[in-house]
Amino acid sequence: MNGKPAKPAPRGGGDGHLPWPELAKGEPGPLYGVFGEEDFLVGLALQAFLSSPAFAANPSLNVERFLAGETTPGRVLESARTLPFLGSRRLVVVGDCDQYKADQLSEFMAYLEDPAPSTCLVFAGAKLDQRLRFAKALDKRGRLHVFKRLYPRQVAPWLVERARMRGKRLAPEAAAQLSELTALGLGALDSELEKLSLFVGKREQITPLDVAAVTGQGRLYSIFDLTDSLAAGLLERALTAYDQLDSLGEPAVRVLAMVARLFRQIIAAREIFENGGGLSQVQQELRLPPAAASTLWQRARRQGTRELMATLRRLLAADIMLKSSPGADRVIMEALIMDLCAGTPPAARREPGLGEWGLF
Repeated sequence: MNGKPAKPAPRGGGDGHLPWPELAKGEPGPLYGVFGEEDFLVGLALQAFLSSPAFAANPSLNVERFLAGETTPGRVLESARTLPFLGSRRLVVVGDCDQYKADQLSEFMAYLEDPAPSTCLVFAGAKLDQRLRFAKALDKRGRLHVFKRLYPRQVAPWLVERARMRGKRLAPEAAAQLSELTALGLGALDSELEKLSLFVGKREQITPLDVAAVTGQGRLYSIFDLTDSLAAGLLERALTAYDQLDSLGEPAVRVLAMVARLFRQIIAAREIFENGGGLSQVQQELRLPPAAASTLWQRARRQGTRELMATLRRLLAADIMLKSSPGADRVIMEALIMDLCAGTPPAARREPGLGEWGLF
């Protein structure tokens, strides 16, 4: 099988579905690219490769997964050119490909032109620079799918479909209620759907009362309240939200990941501001509802890029401390929260509504 697809490479879609039936049939091609800034959708796509019957024979020997930040292109190519052992196909997955620099990606060019027919090589990551020769070659010789971010109005239908896949009917009001928490990411919402499916048992429909009973003032709302409070610089409310998360046993590193997600959005809005853009551009490019875009825009205008980048470094330092100082999670996180809230001028602080941060 050569590397050129019979049909043009698919490019869109934010619903998490891949248009490649050959994976389920056990007949994958040699080259694929799966990219998107919603890591949950990319993860679902990679699971489709891992679940393909093509790699069922001795997966411990014929399936290898790498991260670009930890693996040289040479090591990936060595694996891709290795013959399968006690099986007919190999699967090689390279995650976080956007961490490779252009010169590193160029090392794959010769392979893209002549891929090993017995290997399925999958490149995955958050972003793919379409201007690079690597991206153009992958598009031409392989099959490429880029997951787009869901617009706020698309989240509820996506939740309904995910519930249907579990054999459940998610009532429209329940879907709307759950989609208010999209700031936490699709992965968190899908996890709540799993809990709801178990909660209702044999009952087919999931109602708004079920959503209220399962989520309530628990983990999801506490994380949501924390990011709301940090965006507005409300120290007391942020500390209270974190105290609730800590009492619920939520790992500090997971909370920190949500906080990092928030500040990446603020930085993106700041870049739009510095390039002469306005609130409408923030709403359009980041795919936010009006209230969330407005709050993000206000914070981005108050803080300069240098200060926001310093915040990211502070988050990185906190991540390192959490991983190297067992038992000190609460002290580390409370100090971080105080630092982040101090970055917002008191005059600009206000009490946000719970549903205001409708991030994707």
